[in-house]
Amino acid sequence: MNDFKLNEEQKITTGFTSPPDAYFDSFTDRMMQQLPEPEVKVVPLYKRKPVWLSAAAAFVVMFTGGYFLVNNTAPATQPDTTAIENYLVYQTNVTQYDMIDHLDTQDIQELEASITLNDEAVEDYLNQEDIYNTY
Repeated sequence: MNDFKLNEEQKITTGFTSPPDAYFDSFTDRMMQQLPEPEVKVVPLYKRKPVWLSAAAAFVVMFTGGYFLVNNTAPATQPDTTAIENYLVYQTNVTQYDMIDHLDTQDIQELEASITLNDEAVEDYLNQEDIYNTY
């Protein structure tokens, strides 16, 4: 094998050279001058149909929503006594003891005042019911 000596051989140049002084000082200015100017496309807002359509749709939604919010006051009607009685009769989970637990003294006084008993009504009830067979 031959001896290789770095100092005696002819040197190869790299091909790279350093830039001249103050080259990078004006580099950005020269680069910006070489770039093409971007053309800005201006579209007027009133010529776009989706903007007008979405504005009209938003107005309609706000108008109808406001209408239903303002006119949503349904009158509160109190059910009549027959509806309440039918509800209590046909509800299997409500017992007479549950109803008694929720009565206060004022309710009991109102019930006593509203019940009118006469002798004929008592006799008719006893005649209809077969109380002699019960005991």
